[in-house]
Amino acid sequence: MLTAFDAYKKIPGGVKDTLKWVYSRVPLRLRLGEEFFRQCRFLEESQWWSAQELENYQSEQLRLLVRHAYDHVPYYHDLFKSANLLPDDIGSVKDLVKIPVLTKDMIRNNLERLRARNFRDNEVVKLYTSGTTGKPLTLYYNKERDYLNFDPYIWRYFGWAGQKLGGRAAKLSAWTLPPGKVYSYNPVRNLLLLSAYALSESNVKEYVEGLKRYSVNYLVGYPSSIELMVKFLKAKGISRPVNLKGVFCHSECLHDWQRAGIEEFWGCKCFDWYGLEERVILGVECEQHKGLHLCSDYGITEFEDDQKSGFKRIIATSLTNYAMPLIRYDTGDVGYLLNERCSCKRGFPLFCLQGGREKSFAIGKDGAHIPVANIDIPNVTNHIVQFQFAQKKRGVMELRIIKKSEFQETDLEKIQKKLEEKFGGNMDIEIIFTEHIHQTKNGKTSIYIQEIKKENSYGIRN
Repeated sequence: MLTAFDAYKKIPGGVKDTLKWVYSRVPLRLRLGEEFFRQCRFLEESQWWSAQELENYQSEQLRLLVRHAYDHVPYYHDLFKSANLLPDDIGSVKDLVKIPVLTKDMIRNNLERLRARNFRDNEVVKLYTSGTTGKPLTLYYNKERDYLNFDPYIWRYFGWAGQKLGGRAAKLSAWTLPPGKVYSYNPVRNLLLLSAYALSESNVKEYVEGLKRYSVNYLVGYPSSIELMVKFLKAKGISRPVNLKGVFCHSECLHDWQRAGIEEFWGCKCFDWYGLEERVILGVECEQHKGLHLCSDYGITEFEDDQKSGFKRIIATSLTNYAMPLIRYDTGDVGYLLNERCSCKRGFPLFCLQGGREKSFAIGKDGAHIPVANIDIPNVTNHIVQFQFAQKKRGVMELRIIKKSEFQETDLEKIQKKLEEKFGGNMDIEIIFTEHIHQTKNGKTSIYIQEIKKENSYGIRN
């Protein structure tokens, strides 16, 4: 049967553009529906709840989720039976430890059994992870909560920086645009799309053209791409093209040198944002910039000790996805809670990602896990465009550098000294000068790529 979406895909491009402009004139309240705005009102209130109120809410939602999973999800029904558990045995957040952890391989091996039987095909959205920590995952999500990318939780976060619901922004990301185009405007989302794939020093003026033409107030994107844009603008002698009110960084670890460079150029604050395509955890930075707030009304997060690695694994439970419940999902990330409250007075605790993902740790000759995220190469020299570490073998690593024309032998000596301070004799590092830095298919650029084949029980490759 031909769906409305299938029919839309067959419409000529020019007609699609006209339809988008017409649809964009429909008020957001009619487009998104009353349930969306009910959630927005709820989230405005829940952010100010006390820690106890948030835990009570989590326990209440967990009980509903577990009952649903037991009744409608074959994987969890069988899991509870084998563990001699009943839904009533999970009465609060503290009872979650009774349920075994769910891993990525378990999802791959039980995809259809994890999908709720009471959700029809037209009631779910299929999602795919980027696969930056291994093979991509396929997931299902409640279609009724997808809202054409107007997620109430994200718009609450945007509001912390002063952005109004539906306000115009630019997003520098993995957009696939027509050949020769570096930007495009989506009137439905009121969003200027900037291609992270096409960004170069030679065409950065075209990005400036788009930013000025659509008078954006906020910029969203990968920190590596935004940082690179700043470098290209400076190289061309282009000053700040628009006056932004905030920059939102996501999908990659935001390093201190990136934040400093971005804030200095744009003259506004960076807001860090941590989330997963699995939609089990949300960490966002408020206007106080004291760290990431763990949004306790979005999901339940546990920081579980791992004796072998010495890290705390982030185990997360989604409270919003009934189409494919993920209960006690091992995110593959590591971090810890901070023992302090933010002066913003919100009830959400602060937490820290410990070097980002578990694969942000290089493996030394002696098997030590060495964080790569805090190796501040840009603070050693200003004469590089980009850099990236890559490791295929324990104790051996490449440092790939795109250098500027001003790069000197003294810059190389400074970098070698910094590497010696960081790694000592525990890592043999070859410095390679290149014209290209590896990106994922989604346009992300990590400063560290780990390609060591054998994995230990924790998932860090050895």
